[in-house]
Amino acid sequence: MGRIIGGIGTSHAPSIANAYDKKLQQDPLWAPLFEGYVPVRRWLDAERPDVLIIVYNDHMNRFFFDAYPTFALGVGEIHPQADEGWGKRDFPDLPGDSHLGWHIARSLVADEFDPTICQEMAVDHGTLSVLPMLSDTSWPTPVIPIAVNVIQHPLPTARRLYKLGLALERAVESYEQDIRAVVIGTGGLSHQLHGERFGLVN
Repeated sequence: MGRIIGGIGTSHAPSIANAYDKKLQQDPLWAPLFEGYVPVRRWLDAERPDVLIIVYNDHMNRFFFDAYPTFALGVGEIHPQADEGWGKRDFPDLPGDSHLGWHIARSLVADEFDPTICQEMAVDHGTLSVLPMLSDTSWPTPVIPIAVNVIQHPLPTARRLYKLGLALERAVESYEQDIRAVVIGTGGLSHQLHGERFGLVN
């Protein structure tokens, strides 16, 4: 039986990836943010989970407005890095866990969720903005990506997402192997609530 041993919530703003790639970790403006990841990285290094389930949103790099699923689940053995228009970052693609991915797919459908099942799931900064601060960039831990629509209406409700979390817990706990999973949720309202853009700041 599997179990979820913890959860992590973080922004995935692309500026974080840009600062990381420019090695601005000690810059006075960026240092407090990067220092915030240090205890989380230490915890992950100590706990050594068997899989990371990452819930994020795609930014029109895997899906587009003509076909944007409410929930999409990656079940492949490899999750390639999306090129977001300025070239891929200097990282290998993310390892997946196909066996666990398909188990989660079957469990979610049995639990009356209907995710889009992706045997090829390119991931963008929704995942890769923060993963380098949490993991060795050789990516030793497999990843199960779950993309959630927060872009095109109708959007899933908070209640629906809460129920998705419960369904994910049931999926992990019903897995036949004794695995330890960490769930990572990324996102935030940095774009939508930019004060100057919307006249919220004098």
